[in-house]
Amino acid sequence: MDTLLSHTTALELLRSYALRRRLMRCPRTGAEPPALPPNREDVELIVQRLPDLTLPLHVTVNNRNHRGPRGVVTTHVTNVFLPPDSTIVIAKGIRCVSPEYLVVQMAPMLSLLELVFLLGEMLGTYAICPSNEDGMFTREAPLTTKKRILAHLDALGPSRGAGLVRRALPLACEGSASPYETKLSMRLGLKPALGGYHLNVLAMNEPIKVAHLGSRLGEGVRKPDVLLGACKASAPYSGVSFDYNGRVHELPGSLERDIRRQNELLAIGFKNYVLTKALYDDLDYMDDIVARARIDLGLPRLHLMSDESMRRRRLRLALYLELERMDGVTWHGKESGPCAEGVCPVYEEPFVEVVPVEAYGLE
Repeated sequence: MDTLLSHTTALELLRSYALRRRLMRCPRTGAEPPALPPNREDVELIVQRLPDLTLPLHVTVNNRNHRGPRGVVTTHVTNVFLPPDSTIVIAKGIRCVSPEYLVVQMAPMLSLLELVFLLGEMLGTYAICPSNEDGMFTREAPLTTKKRILAHLDALGPSRGAGLVRRALPLACEGSASPYETKLSMRLGLKPALGGYHLNVLAMNEPIKVAHLGSRLGEGVRKPDVLLGACKASAPYSGVSFDYNGRVHELPGSLERDIRRQNELLAIGFKNYVLTKALYDDLDYMDDIVARARIDLGLPRLHLMSDESMRRRRLRLALYLELERMDGVTWHGKESGPCAEGVCPVYEEPFVEVVPVEAYGLE
């Protein structure tokens, strides 16, 4: 039996809490995909070894004449010889595609926004995990990097989905620690045509040296969720940061710790804004706080005609709604995303919350 698990099945494996450490150590290979999909007996063995997988299993093969047993296997066909690092050896006879190749496989199924959101997870330090109480868990390190994805695309050559990943990769941020940090970075950084505020997102959760106030410990570090850089030396602040306060910030002692953090950043010239879910949901509040942040960064005021101002606002609302619908588990593909005309999409069905909205990020 030689099986290459791919697409959403590979994504489930990459999000497996039980496999989180093994995935970082497992050997990677490049090879031609197998010719045959697993039969029912093979599927039973795979599910016994990896019991958290959802049926049908998605697998990649190189022969479209073999579809596998209906209902338990979904086959995807490629004739591309996969370069090194394309697959991860999970167990004897069982491989799954690597994060670098997974995003290429998933890209044609997703909207641009969904692909950026998925990249944010692959490049971040969290894994969406609906079975966990918080809807996610924290990784020791990201699964991949932008540099590694670009190297994979170069080695892969022309392939379905590769161009889509090249387009989406510059829009994604590295270092996010939670789904809502990823969504916040998208709202702040995407261009107005996609509903964003088009601010320059320098980094996420990068350490900044600070002096510990009222302490003899000397220097320390703080890691703002989203860091924006000043545009000129005359800007009022060296930089601006945004933090998303999820459920972890409600724990005892969190308020004082957050205040200390904010004061220490302010002391070195960084202005720190804090958002709760309620503030994040308030479009008027977000518009006002970003306008204030633009001043802090030394950016010029925007002077827009009323029609253009309203069009951009509709796009910002559409982006917010679309990001709220994204849970990283259910994908809507080309049906999703704000349209170019700035018309806010109307969703007939209510959002089904798979990952709690208060999924958190740690400092």
